[in-house]
Amino acid sequence: MDRPTDPAAPLALSGVSAGYDAQHKNRVLDEVDLELAPGTITGLLGRNGSGKTTLIRVALGLLRARRGTSRLFAADSWQSPPDVRKRIGYVPQQFAHFGWMKVDACLAMVGSHYGDWDHALIEELMEKWQLENRRIAKLSPGDQQKVAILLAVGHRPDLLLLDEPAASLDPAARRDLLKALVELNADRGQTVLLSSHITSDIERVASHIAILHRGRIVCHEALDEIKDRVGMVTLSEPPWPPADNVLASHRDRHWIWNPDTCGLAADVRVEPVVLEDLFVGVTSP
Repeated sequence: MDRPTDPAAPLALSGVSAGYDAQHKNRVLDEVDLELAPGTITGLLGRNGSGKTTLIRVALGLLRARRGTSRLFAADSWQSPPDVRKRIGYVPQQFAHFGWMKVDACLAMVGSHYGDWDHALIEELMEKWQLENRRIAKLSPGDQQKVAILLAVGHRPDLLLLDEPAASLDPAARRDLLKALVELNADRGQTVLLSSHITSDIERVASHIAILHRGRIVCHEALDEIKDRVGMVTLSEPPWPPADNVLASHRDRHWIWNPDTCGLAADVRVEPVVLEDLFVGVTSP
């Protein structure tokens, strides 16, 4: 049975199952629920091979869910009409298109298909990123990804989906790319889903995190809420924290909401939450 979703949500996945692993035994996505609020930047965290790309492909309507629903602005992702697709931008892991063209010509060609192409923004970013009059095939991987971003944002989409866009970049190039994304979001209020397995990248830009593990979203929270209200405790024997307070557990480590008010023993040490530790703990076998 489909779960209720907000009809205004830019992206809403409800009970989505899709894809199979290399042995064709287990679904890559297994009843995934994920809903993005307008204007948020959600970092989709998951280990390599966890299904992040499959989730984004289902969201885009490039892969059909075997079960459940995936909706873009209330329209079915698989059958979404052109007026909905015009509201979507997509940046893949690697950009390997139009290599024979110069950046200016490529953007002009793509922009000619949109009546509301933001020429001023594209020209500003091309100059800022020093991409003018350069052949795409000769650009560095980082600069090619910037071209992909320009192609994805030039038509002023309301929802931007990014599939590990900085995975192959060096730290400096990653930082520049993520900074550009934050600036674009601040100016335009886009809703963004950014897939990554690098927690430091997510912490730089995200307002929310969603952790994908074993085919399911096991944590979807506002990042500020986690930092303000969650603590990590180590308990090797009972009494355990109340179940309603537990965000995640791994072996004897527990990440809990409001540790000061949930009845822990006075001698239990509460440590600040570290996103990388939470991610590793939640996604460990």
